[in-house]
Amino acid sequence: MKRKTFLFALLTCSLLGCHSQRSVNKNTASSPSITDKEWIAVEIDNEKINLSEVEQFPRLKLSDGKISGFSACNRMQGTYTMEKEKISFGPIAITKMFCFETQDIESKYVKAISEVKLWKYEQNKLYFLNDKKQIIIVFEEKKL
Repeated sequence: MKRKTFLFALLTCSLLGCHSQRSVNKNTASSPSITDKEWIAVEIDNEKINLSEVEQFPRLKLSDGKISGFSACNRMQGTYTMEKEKISFGPIAITKMFCFETQDIESKYVKAISEVKLWKYEQNKLYFLNDKKQIIIVFEEKKL
């Protein structure tokens, strides 16, 4: 009888412990949110973007499955799906203006966006990674 009581108490504690752990993990995973914020690209392929080279940094916003942004010269919009640390972009439409001064940065940014497979958020920065888990774009949140 003592053995059954002990096993029941052990099982109950285990189940309650697992439940508490799930709650902690759920809260950690859901905060902070990367959606509904404007993100400024500050680094592409391990190269910092120099503001003297561009009038405005490339940027993007993720909201309700839609991406919108600016690629250093042109506006962009499209769709995305996100599941845990994975992110994928649907077709992205980009306007076709030519900006001689920002052509290189825009090309790198658009190419990098097409290679994004994963994301992570650390130290107030958003990182987009490729399928080899290499960081290809670093974003900072736009401050108002």
